[in-house]
Amino acid sequence: MKRSLSLVLVMLLVLSLVLTACGPKAPAEEPATPGEEPAAQEPKVLRFSIGAEPPALDQQIATDTYAIMLGHHLYEGLVRVADNGQVTPGMAESWEISEDGLTYTFHLRDAVWSDGKPVTAHDFEYGLKRLLDPATASEYAFQGYYIKNGEAYNTGKISDPSQIGVKALDDKTLEITLEVPTGYFLALTNFISLFPVRQDFVEAQGTAYASEADKILYNGPYVMTEWRHEDGLVLEKNPNYWNKDAIKIDRVEIAIVTDSNTAMSMYEAGDLDFVNLPPARVQEFVDNGQAKFYYDGAEFYFQFNVKGRNPEIGKFVGNANFRKAFAYAIDRQNFVDAVLKNGSDAATRYVLPLLAGVNDLFAKEYPLEFYPKNADPAKAKEYLDKALAEIGTTIDKVPAIEYLTDDSDTARTSAEAIQDMIAKNLGIKLEIKQVPFKQRLELMNKGEYDLVFAGWGPDYDDPMTYLDLWVIGGGHNNTGWEDQTYTDMINFCKTTADVKARADKMFEAEKYLLENGPIVPVYFRRRAWVHVDGLTGLVKNFIGAENDFMNADITR
Repeated sequence: MKRSLSLVLVMLLVLSLVLTACGPKAPAEEPATPGEEPAAQEPKVLRFSIGAEPPALDQQIATDTYAIMLGHHLYEGLVRVADNGQVTPGMAESWEISEDGLTYTFHLRDAVWSDGKPVTAHDFEYGLKRLLDPATASEYAFQGYYIKNGEAYNTGKISDPSQIGVKALDDKTLEITLEVPTGYFLALTNFISLFPVRQDFVEAQGTAYASEADKILYNGPYVMTEWRHEDGLVLEKNPNYWNKDAIKIDRVEIAIVTDSNTAMSMYEAGDLDFVNLPPARVQEFVDNGQAKFYYDGAEFYFQFNVKGRNPEIGKFVGNANFRKAFAYAIDRQNFVDAVLKNGSDAATRYVLPLLAGVNDLFAKEYPLEFYPKNADPAKAKEYLDKALAEIGTTIDKVPAIEYLTDDSDTARTSAEAIQDMIAKNLGIKLEIKQVPFKQRLELMNKGEYDLVFAGWGPDYDDPMTYLDLWVIGGGHNNTGWEDQTYTDMINFCKTTADVKARADKMFEAEKYLLENGPIVPVYFRRRAWVHVDGLTGLVKNFIGAENDFMNADITR
C-alpha cells in the first residue's frame, strides 16, 4: 500500500496511530492589553497537500484515494469506523441485524443536507440503487453485490430495481437485505460508494453533478467552498452537520502538489501543517527525532494488460511465464531500501498482511512468501526462456514494453529503478510513460497500456477487498485477464456461510492469482511524515481515508 521494524509491532501500532506534537512551532499570539476586549478567536485552519486532482467526487463514481479521503469529510454514510476498527453511528443512530444475518434495519437520526433539507432513508435507497444501475457504470458496483439481487440488477439479469434488497420503510427507516450473511457489511457502509445522494439534486445537475463545489450537496462535517482544479481545494466546517460541535478545525486548505520536494519546501516555509517526507529527506528527520511512520494500506504491483496495446506486445504480456520472469527479476528489498527509503515492505504475497482473518491476522493464519524479497536472476531467466519457447521466438524479438506510471517525481525515480532491474536481469527494454494521475486511470480503464505500476488500498478489513478485483467482469479488472477458475473461487467465498472454508478458499485464490494472474506484487507502502507542533488528533488510517482530520485540532 518494507520495513526494518517488527511487522507485528507495527501492525498493532498502526491501528491506533494518532498524532503527538512535534515539528516547527507557529508563533504564539500576543496577550491582550489589560482593559481591552479580547480579540475574536481566529478560525482554526489546517493546511496540507495531495498529489493530484481528484478525478471525481460523485459518491457512486469515485474510486481514487483522494476522493475517498475527501468523501470521508464531505459526506457521511450510515456508520463511521473509528481508527480502532469500532463501528460507530453515522447518519444511522441505531440499527438491528436479524438473527440469520441477512436483514439490516437502520434508524436514521435527524440530519440535514447542506441546503437544509432532511437526509432521509430514501436518499440511501436512491444512492444504493444508483450504484447498481448499469447506466451509472460504477467501477464500484460490485460493492453492492452483497445486497440481494444487486448483482442480478447490475448485470441485467433482472430489470426491476424494486427487486433489489434496499427499501426505505419510511423517511427514517432503511431496510437492507443481503444475499448471504456478510460479517463486514456494516463496516462497508462507511465506504463512499454506499453513501446517500439526493435524487432531485442529482437529476437537476445532470452530467455536471459533483464537478464543482457548488454542484454537490454535503451531509458530512465539512462543505467544499472552493475547488480550483489542478490547484487546490478549500473545505469549511458544515454548520448543518449534526455533530458540528465535535469538529474543531474550521477550515481546511488543501494544495494539489505533484512534486514531493515542492511539498516539503512548502512545509518548511510554514505553508503546510504536515507532509509526507521525500525519500532523500527521511533519514534526516529520523535522526532529529521528528519523523513518524505509518502504513497507509496501499500495495503497489505490476499490472499487466494481457492483450497489450497491440497483438504483437500481447503475445508477451499475455504469457504467464513472461510475467513471472518480471516477478523474479525485480529486487523488492533493494527497491524499498534504496529507492523509497521510507520503511516500506517488500511484498512477497498479494494480500495485505494487516488484514483480519478468522481469529487473527490473515497473514498469521495463512503465511505465504510466494515471491522472494531479492531478485533471482537465474529463476527470472528460466521463466523468460519458458515464455519465449511457448511464444516461439527469441529474446532479440521481444518488443519494448511501455511502462505506464504517474507524473510525480517519486514515480519517475521508481520507474527508472524498475527499468534498470528489468534491463539487467531480463534484457528487456521498458519505455517509461509518465502521465497525470487522472489520465493514468483513464488509460487503464480503456486498456491502453502494456504494463502499469498500480496500487490498491483496502476498503474494508477483509482479504476480499483485494481478491475480488480480478474476477471476470469486475469493475476494476481492466487487465483483459478472464479466468473462470479464479472467479468461481471468489464466488464461493462470497456465498458460503462457513467462515473457515471461506478463509481457506481465499488463501487458495491468492496463490492461484499469483501463479496465473495479471499482477506481480512489489511492495506494501509505509509512509514517513512530519507535522507542526500544535497539531493533534489527526489519524492516519490504513483502511478508508488516509488522512482523517475529523477529530483533529491545531493551536498556533
